[in-house]
Amino acid sequence: MERIGFIGLGNMGKPIAENLARAGFPMTVLDLNPTPVADLTALGATSAASPREIAEATDIICSVVMNDRQTHEVFFEDDGVLAGAKPGSLILIHSTISQDMCQTLGEAALDKGIHILDAAVSGAEAKAKEGKLTVIVGGDADQVERAKPIFNVIGAQTFHVGSLGMGQAAKVCNNLLCLVNVQVVEEALNLARQAGIDEGVMRDIVLCSSGNSWSHENIYSMRELGKIHTDGNLDMSIFGRKDISLASKLAARVGAMVPITDFIFDRMKK
Repeated sequence: MERIGFIGLGNMGKPIAENLARAGFPMTVLDLNPTPVADLTALGATSAASPREIAEATDIICSVVMNDRQTHEVFFEDDGVLAGAKPGSLILIHSTISQDMCQTLGEAALDKGIHILDAAVSGAEAKAKEGKLTVIVGGDADQVERAKPIFNVIGAQTFHVGSLGMGQAAKVCNNLLCLVNVQVVEEALNLARQAGIDEGVMRDIVLCSSGNSWSHENIYSMRELGKIHTDGNLDMSIFGRKDISLASKLAARVGAMVPITDFIFDRMKK
C-alpha cells in the first residue's frame, strides 16, 4: 500500500483524509490549523512540518488547498512539495484551480520525473464525509489506474476526462451550473414571496415539479455557504467568486460564448 501525504485539512480535505486513514493507508498530514491535524493523528496519521517533509516521506501527495496562490506556495516554495518529492511520486490535485496552474505544475513535475493528475472532487462536505464524492480526473491513464485505490475510497464514481487540466475544466463547468442555478432559485423564491406565496409552500411545489434541482434542494445550506441574500441579491462567497472567475477565464481561453457567466461576473465585480 502506497504512503499518502495529505496537504489541506479544511471542510473538504479533512473528511477525505479521514476516510483514507480509516481505510488503512499510511498517511502523513499537514495543515496550518492544529485541530484537524490532531484528529488525523488520532486515526494513526503522522504530522509533518512542511510540504517538503510530506513529499520526502510519501509516494502519493494529495493537495486540497483553496486556490492558485496557495497551490503555488505549497509546491514551488523552498520547503514545497517539488523540493522534496522523489522521481516516480504522484501528485493528486483535489483543489479547484486554473488550467494554467495545472500546466505550470505539470511542466515543473515532469522536469523532476514526478507524475501529476488533476483530480477535482465534487459533492460538497456531506459527500466527502460519506466517501461518495465524484472524482473528475485529467492526466495519464496509467497514473489514473495507480490512484484508483484512493479514488475508490473517497468517491462513488470516477471520470477520466482527458489530459492534465481537463478535470479542472469539467469541474468548473459543473460549478458554473450549480452557481447559476442557485441564483435563479433565489430569484424564483423571491418572486413567489413578493407575489404572496409562502416560501415553504413554494419549495414543496418545486420539489415535486419540473423546476427542481440540486441547487433548489440544498438552497438553505447554499445560502449559508454563499451568503446569498433571501431577496435574491448576489453576494457570493470567496469560493463562488473563484469558480465564476475560473469559468470566465476558461471561456476566454477556448473562445466559448458564455453570456450568463459574463453577466454574473460583471455583477460580481461591481
